[in-house]
Amino acid sequence: MDLAVKRKSLPMTDKKGELLTDGEIEFHFEKSNFFRVIHVDGAFGGISPGTQMIHMSIFSERQPIPKKVVQKIQHGVLGAEILEKRESRSGIFRELEADLAISLDVAVALRVWLDQRINELQQAREILVQAHKETKQ
Repeated sequence: MDLAVKRKSLPMTDKKGELLTDGEIEFHFEKSNFFRVIHVDGAFGGISPGTQMIHMSIFSERQPIPKKVVQKIQHGVLGAEILEKRESRSGIFRELEADLAISLDVAVALRVWLDQRINELQQAREILVQAHKETKQ
C-alpha cells in the first residue's frame, strides 16, 4: 500500500553519506502535529501558473449548518424546533479541507497507487457480493 516516487535529483546515501546502489533503506513514519483524517467528497484545482505544480483543493460536502434555530419551551422542557424561524443558507456547502501542491512525478505515482487501491476495493466488493449471494441460496 506504499506510494513511492523516484526522486531523480536526490541520490540515496547511508548514515556515513556513502552512495547506496543496492541493498535496503528504512523509511520511518511520524504523524505531524496537523495530522488528521479528512473525509473527501471531491476536489477542485488546476495547474499552477509558472510552477509546473498541480494544485488540488480537497473538500467535503454537507448541508449548511443553520445560523440560528428557535425551539419551543413547554412546561420548562425544550420542545420542537420552529422550522419557519430557522435562518440558514440554501444549497450545498463545500468545506475546503486542504490544498495539495503536487509535482508531476508525484501526481503520476498517486494515479498508479489509486488505480491499485481501486482495483483492490472492487475485487473485495465482488467477493462480498458473491459471498452474500451464496448465503441467500
